[in-house]
Amino acid sequence: GSKGFSDVIWTVKSYKKHSHVTFSYESFDGEEGFPGNLSVSVTYMLLHKNKLAVKMMAKPLNKPTPVNLALHTYWNLGGHNSGDIMSHTLKLFGSKITPVDSELIPTGEIVPVRKTPYDFRRPREIGSKFDQLPHGYDINYVLHKSRRSRHLRKVAVVVESKCGRKMELWTNMPGVQFYTSNMLKNEKGKNGTVYGKHAGFCLETQGFPDAVNHPNFPSQIVKPRGIYKHFMVYRFTAH
Repeated sequence: GSKGFSDVIWTVKSYKKHSHVTFSYESFDGEEGFPGNLSVSVTYMLLHKNKLAVKMMAKPLNKPTPVNLALHTYWNLGGHNSGDIMSHTLKLFGSKITPVDSELIPTGEIVPVRKTPYDFRRPREIGSKFDQLPHGYDINYVLHKSRRSRHLRKVAVVVESKCGRKMELWTNMPGVQFYTSNMLKNEKGKNGTVYGKHAGFCLETQGFPDAVNHPNFPSQIVKPRGIYKHFMVYRFTAH
């Protein structure tokens, strides 16, 4: 809807110093056009070995409803005032994408990335094939399945060579939206720094967008007594 969960007031449900914090929100039946009451929680956890874990859960209370939550975090491993992310090296563990139309709505197709600018199966700089794209990256990748059903999928590895920082990401979701802040414009940030186009990248683990209109996509409908569970783990290292 026009007012997503990013624009509502969440309640601090639980808090443990230096360890985790949980926020909750109760969405009412019909809010932004979605059916049923939905109880939602998001937990941020600091783990050992420089890991940040995020757990998003949602429980429909009275009606089946589509649930596909994403964390729209912008990253720049070079730091808040280091410029754009074109020189970041990215490896994505996905060999297919779900193409979109001119309105950025998925067409329902699932196509290989081979021999396209969307191929990040081998590490390369984010900006290395930007001249082949009209605006930048904003596309859902189909992630490789984990060899063990209970294990999280490896999503991506990002490295910023100048500072030596590396970020790795895992999830239990089938897809990830890779976005290069194509619409960012004159956003004021830390210490007065102004962020422009391509100042950060997003890796948003998720179900496939618009899955309700494409039966070949994994379903995002959650029924009462069912629980939506979305996990992601970030690990940060430097050399």
